[in-house]
Amino acid sequence: MAISDQIIKILAEDMGPSATLFLERQCKFHLNKDPGALTASDMGELSKWVYTGAKLTLGDGIADKLKTKILAVK
Repeated sequence: MAISDQIIKILAEDMGPSATLFLERQCKFHLNKDPGALTASDMGELSKWVYTGAKLTLGDGIADKLKTKILAVK
């Protein structure tokens, strides 16, 4: 399974169908890459931006959970 698919699966648990768009935006604006180009070395930076974005709408608890799950992706 591609890394982007793994991330979308993680995000979809709490974000539903908006997970794909959310990931695309985080990648485009903060990592300057397409989600399909994500590598394991991007997980630290991605988890930081997912946490920041998710915290605004979903709260600290869910944002922290998403960050932890993304950091575990290899």
